Amino acid sequence: MFKSLICVAILAAATASAQEWDVGITGGFAMANDLTVKNGANSANAGFKNGAVFGVYAGQDMYRYWSGEANYLYRRSDLKMEGNGKSSTLDGHTHLITGDILAHFRPRGARIRPFVSFGGGIKLMVGTGNEGIQPLGNTLAALTATNETMPVGEVGAGVKIQLSKMVRLRLQVRDFISGKPNDVISTVPGATMSGFSNDILGTVSLGLTW
Repeated sequence: MFKSLICVAILAAATASAQEWDVGITGGFAMANDLTVKNGANSANAGFKNGAVFGVYAGQDMYRYWSGEANYLYRRSDLKMEGNGKSSTLDGHTHLITGDILAHFRPRGARIRPFVSFGGGIKLMVGTGNEGIQPLGNTLAALTATNETMPVGEVGAGVKIQLSKMVRLRLQVRDFISGKPNDVISTVPGATMSGFSNDILGTVSLGLTW
């Protein structure tokens, strides 16, 4: 019995030492597509302006080619609406919280590791500031100083580069896919909004590994 416990302890220690942790910071830039708002013959494009992205992540290489991680990203995302020669804007930002799976094309321990990622989580959109007078607010939709949470999916690709024993550089492009907002961009009765929201993020990350 005692020998069995020793064997189990040795096996657990070996498994733990084979795993690798990765914690770091992220910065980059985000671009989003426009959604279409229609009400009879009137139409406009609505959505979020391009903006800077900052965040943190923590992950673990549990297997030779697979790893998992948790991500938090803050995206500067002012709201906008343009159509019929009129436009309006409102300050805003977005919080992205996701759990991701990474599939690597080279094994753990390689200096350069290309990978693809996929996952999902939540997207919290926040409108801030003074709503003011919006030229399209009575005929199509209004940009509102409120907040809205919805599920989000993520797919991406990138490469990890081990700069030293404990420092890792990561370059990554991700697409965060979600439905159309209903609160921060609020359509008037009779108007409809179509399309899916695609947030394309290009980021650079610097992490510590051990």
